[in-house]
Amino acid sequence: MTCHVRLLPLFPIAMLMGTAAYSAGVKVRFDPSTPAVGPFPTDALTVADANQKTGLRIALPMPDCAKEPSTCAELAIVNQLDGFSLTPRLRVRFSAGVNPDTLKDGIFIYWLGNLTTEETDPQPFATVTPINKIEYDPSTNTAYAEPDQILSQHRRYALIVTSAVKDTKGDPVEADTAYIACLQQPGAYCDQVAMAVGRAGPRLAPQDVAAASVFTTLSATAWMEKARAAIQTSNIGLALASPKAVFDVADISKITLHAQTGANKFKDIPMNGPEILTGVGKIVFGSLQSPLFIGRQLVIPPTPTKADVAVPAVSQEVAFNAFLPATPAPPGGYPVVIFGHGQPGDGFNGDKLAASMAARGFATISVTAFGHGYGAATKMLITDKSGSVTEVPRPGRGVEFDGNGTLDLSEGCVVYAGAQVVAARDCIRQTALDNMQLVRAIQAGMDLTGDGVVDLDRNHIYFMGYSFGSDVGAIVGAVEPAVQSLVLNACGAAVEGALWSPGNHMLVIAILAYRQPALINRPGPDFDGAFTLRNQPVRIIDVPGAIAIQELVERIAWNNMLGDPLPYAAHLSWSALPGVAAKPVLFQFALGDQSQPNPTESDMVRAANLRDMVSLFRTDAALKTPGAVLSPDPHDFAFDLSTSPAAVVVARAFQAQMALFFAGDGRSVPYVNDLVRIPFLRDLFLVPKALPDDLNY
Repeated sequence: MTCHVRLLPLFPIAMLMGTAAYSAGVKVRFDPSTPAVGPFPTDALTVADANQKTGLRIALPMPDCAKEPSTCAELAIVNQLDGFSLTPRLRVRFSAGVNPDTLKDGIFIYWLGNLTTEETDPQPFATVTPINKIEYDPSTNTAYAEPDQILSQHRRYALIVTSAVKDTKGDPVEADTAYIACLQQPGAYCDQVAMAVGRAGPRLAPQDVAAASVFTTLSATAWMEKARAAIQTSNIGLALASPKAVFDVADISKITLHAQTGANKFKDIPMNGPEILTGVGKIVFGSLQSPLFIGRQLVIPPTPTKADVAVPAVSQEVAFNAFLPATPAPPGGYPVVIFGHGQPGDGFNGDKLAASMAARGFATISVTAFGHGYGAATKMLITDKSGSVTEVPRPGRGVEFDGNGTLDLSEGCVVYAGAQVVAARDCIRQTALDNMQLVRAIQAGMDLTGDGVVDLDRNHIYFMGYSFGSDVGAIVGAVEPAVQSLVLNACGAAVEGALWSPGNHMLVIAILAYRQPALINRPGPDFDGAFTLRNQPVRIIDVPGAIAIQELVERIAWNNMLGDPLPYAAHLSWSALPGVAAKPVLFQFALGDQSQPNPTESDMVRAANLRDMVSLFRTDAALKTPGAVLSPDPHDFAFDLSTSPAAVVVARAFQAQMALFFAGDGRSVPYVNDLVRIPFLRDLFLVPKALPDDLNY
């Protein structure tokens, strides 16, 4: 027999009945079965599922799929998840207009219990989180917001609405009769609401609570943890390139990528040569076999979060290249930095970092991300100083996606059409596992030069990620025990970053345009989602079509939680996953980054609870320096070795900071301002007192 535990003595229903049931005041509407009313999110929109770690599965109602086929496809993906987003879009509807300026004081998140004991809780029970990014739609009397901080995975929360929210006359909002009835009637969900409100009672007079919901967050890291465990028994398949794998930098004249751009199409792309490889002795080309979890539709099939993840039958050849220092290797091999390249990009982009790492005794190694590197027939052409050319197989991992018959550098990574609008979620997850397979290869012992001696130190493995590669790196760092420390450069949530980035704006337009029905609401075509940034005044939504765009972005971001760096940030240090030690992490970013906007980078730092481990580059000061030629978008500053001598100074300072961090104890941000005083005559790298939450461009 089930016993329903009620907390009525803590929550006098009679008091609520007196203030709400017979009043004509503005009510907080209460209908947990209707997402548009809410309060949302709510576990009333879930079903029991014993195969999930939370014991739940999302069950949002479907619209008319004949009229909204894309919405149905998107919701079908959401409905496979075992909880709500860790950055949920909160929704509270009122029976009439309210004063938007009172929303922040009257709505908050109350932390309840974690459903597992697997990792240390970053926040204790009864933590109160205010709301932020607040919006108000007067046409429906609906408030929207996000929690002021990212929530923890597989944990329960209460969304509380109080009488501190005032109507347009200044009177407090009141409880809906449906909410009062929920507190009075037995039932699993209403019992949870009553218990949550009772626990929050010490902070509030009972009559102050006008509505509440209870919701559970998803298990964001579960699949990656299980997939990483699964690949430990897979075949690494390490192979050096044939007919030649090892090249002395001193003998190289030029390097050319012979890129496969179609079925029978190729183009030659000049690469950086030995001019940027000072201190690098050898370049080594090879490949390994990585289990391919991505299917034909460019998505990873869903797996219940309690279930084991099986190693797929298919593996893919993944190209790697290593840059070995010219100095002799220490006993056990060179300490090694795994480089995660940006998008678009290729594993060979590690050449821009190799000299700085070699100067401090580190080897650099990298793989090509899934969906990158052109076609499988791609080769590297190495021309020596006598003019002889060696063709080195360098299989790309591009997938023809847009139907034009041509492979671009990063085609097949971002999925934005049809039923699988998952952005870069699975491309990032697959690439993270490829890097974990590379870690296995290093730990197994990599004799890259064929002399019978291991070249890379099994016990000193580090990760440096840039942009897309930093998204990958956050996952690798949180899940892979063997990586000792990380530098994440320009790291931030992928979906929100695209919203605010001028350079990635077209991706969002493509997603909106491909849908049925399309959600383009501006000429061009373009869109205006009426989004707001953190700590801004309440945004009054008066843009037709904006709410539909926001709801789509909410679904995509929710689906992307499994492969977005933000949910993994807490597990880098202050809430380490089982079997993984806390990692030293350095976050680097530049003020006014237009590709990964500052607000998303700051969110990563907050989520990791590492505010003292930030190196912020003062782009504004650098651009004002007379004679210093720099790109107006500082996104590439850490690797810009071609714009100008001033740009090279900045890039080498960024990279020196990375190397010093890896070589040090990871407890402080290495000081490198002395490297930029010429030509800038000022300090440009600082640990900011406040994280930047504006775009700054």
